[in-house]
Amino acid sequence: MPSPLEYFPASDQDRSKRALGRTPPGHELHRAYDEWGPVRVIEEGPRRYLSFGYGGEQSCIHCEDPALPVFEYVQAMLLALLYKPAPRHVTLFGLGGGNLSNCLQAYDPTLQLTVVELRALVAETARNWLYLSEGPGLRLRIEDAECYAASSTERTDILFSDLFLDEGMQAVQLDRDFLGDCQRLLNPDGILVLNLWDEGQPRNQKALGRLKELFDGQCLLCPVNGGNLIALAFNGKPPVTNPRRLQQHARQLGRKVGVPLQRLLNQLQRF
Repeated sequence: MPSPLEYFPASDQDRSKRALGRTPPGHELHRAYDEWGPVRVIEEGPRRYLSFGYGGEQSCIHCEDPALPVFEYVQAMLLALLYKPAPRHVTLFGLGGGNLSNCLQAYDPTLQLTVVELRALVAETARNWLYLSEGPGLRLRIEDAECYAASSTERTDILFSDLFLDEGMQAVQLDRDFLGDCQRLLNPDGILVLNLWDEGQPRNQKALGRLKELFDGQCLLCPVNGGNLIALAFNGKPPVTNPRRLQQHARQLGRKVGVPLQRLLNQLQRF
């Protein structure tokens, strides 16, 4: 199997969740439409990209190892497993190409994983073109994440929210009611992980302020290449913030998921 460095040329490390104004590389394998617009699959070498619209890469799958976290924002989201290494149940808002879902199922095949995806077409594309793993613990719901968060009673250990459409991050991820509903779904020591997009606008700061209020300031932020901001909010005891105390765990987790994570660990900061 190739080493992580072989998987990730420098250009891949700089690609973001929403590379606005940039045409995905490679050639188009598939295109389909629903009421929200096009869903495209682009192939370049051993990688396949999911693209909404015509100017951005939403997610990436390595065809030889679909559970490998290719984009840096996915790697940063997986840092939650340093603080909650043995979750029994995880919830994911936004399937995308299925990379994060694949990572979590490979990390623990016994994990109970609920994935909430708005678009049936995205789920169909992930199954047919992007090697979506559908293990026995996966429950995939075609539903609006905002409605699910408001109505569900299913508690979870980690809730990953990764909600994007073709125009960028869905604004609901910044909404106070939505964030409150996400906190309500967490177990007492659960973790909320948000993939935010840094557009240089004050609304991100407002959202981070709401998180601090809801979680009594027990929040960490990890900025990554390309403009994504990964926020981790803890619904229990304060998180360890000294990277040296987590380095060994980060090495172990990195070996398990297939990529080194120490550098991202060093980027974690309180906000």
